[in-house]
Amino acid sequence: MKKTMILAAMSAVSLALFAKTSTPAGFTDDLDAAIEASKKSGKTVYAVFSGSDWCHWCKVLEKDYLSKKEFVDEASKSFELVYIDSPNDKTKLSERAAKNNPDLVKKYRIRGFPTVKFIAADGSASDASRPRNGVAPKAYAESLAKEIKYRPLIDKHITPLKTELNAAMRDGYGKFFKIGDPFSKKTEEEQRAAYADVQKNLGELIAKMTEMRGKIAKVEVPAEIAHEKEELLKMLDGNLKGMKDGAAMTFEDAKKLDEARKSRRGKRKIK
Repeated sequence: MKKTMILAAMSAVSLALFAKTSTPAGFTDDLDAAIEASKKSGKTVYAVFSGSDWCHWCKVLEKDYLSKKEFVDEASKSFELVYIDSPNDKTKLSERAAKNNPDLVKKYRIRGFPTVKFIAADGSASDASRPRNGVAPKAYAESLAKEIKYRPLIDKHITPLKTELNAAMRDGYGKFFKIGDPFSKKTEEEQRAAYADVQKNLGELIAKMTEMRGKIAKVEVPAEIAHEKEELLKMLDGNLKGMKDGAAMTFEDAKKLDEARKSRRGKRKIK
């Protein structure tokens, strides 16, 4: 009996030591160790903040990129790879990660998942790009290496444009929040009036974004980061298309779409 208990205890310890965590192969969950390694290797830390068991896009990022050998092999040439997970199931974390990760999320002001950061040897962080649609794992790793290499140029030429663009977007969407959901109003007359205000603000935002697109298109940037400017314009074009589609929608069509969306939400809650 005593021997059986000892074997069971040893088995439990073994399982604890070798338990599989959510950290992808080739990554570490120890940011401090990665920063220390970066001081010796001269590499920057590439840190992924994830919600592995509940965040859809986190799962996509891991499946299509982080778990791919070609990405890890290429990225490891330029980066120390770190995975900072915030799963619902805390048993998927090592003891160290369970203790440290909540503080790291606060320290680096993570507002959504997944978020990817470049972290320097002094612990300071800057935003890193997530992969564009359709880009191959190795190509994404190569683009990250170029991004960190040309970071000074990006900060000088591209970051101010993004900051101005984001400020204009926040201002525009802030007006929508003040109006609220037009279809939550009690009468159809009130709904139509609120929807008219939404459309008016949307038209103003489209005009502002179109003006900014023209401004960005005229900005000259070094050839090494021309692709960053093109990506920014591509993102802006996508946003503008969505806005214009919304602006072209009649009150009746918008209300039907809203009712269908609320109906789908209700069915999910019932399940």
